[in-house]
Amino acid sequence: MTVPTTIDVRDMQPRDRHPRIFAAFDALAPGDAILLVNDHDPKPLFYQFQAERPGQVAWVPQEQGPERWAIRIEKTAAAAADAYPLVLDVREDIAEGREPFQKIMAAVKSLSPAQPLVLVNSFEPVPLYGVLEQQGFAHQAERAADGAWRITFTR
Repeated sequence: MTVPTTIDVRDMQPRDRHPRIFAAFDALAPGDAILLVNDHDPKPLFYQFQAERPGQVAWVPQEQGPERWAIRIEKTAAAAADAYPLVLDVREDIAEGREPFQKIMAAVKSLSPAQPLVLVNSFEPVPLYGVLEQQGFAHQAERAADGAWRITFTR
């Protein structure tokens, strides 16, 4: 277990907070942690972790307000299990004109050997197929009723 990396989100745009926290969490090895510093109780983030990373998070409050909250968010050993895909939704990035390639490649790098990546996108990312194929990934694409593309990449 290492000293946690501190992520202070108090000066971040609210829309950038959760993606930044999840990216940092996904890059952790089991047993490592981040120390989240916030200006309010991050209870919605706790519920999001429970929904999106079930069984992978130890949530340990260090400070609880009223002006500063600090939470140790540890990746548990259960996170090493390959049963849960990493879901990355880049539709907001696309809608706001941000290129998500680096975010996608960071997610790919954070995967455990047998863990799948599920990419949710507003269009079919055909050029990405070749890039990830060169890294040993196969893909399966499907278009949802809402028009979004869900592409599952597996090794």
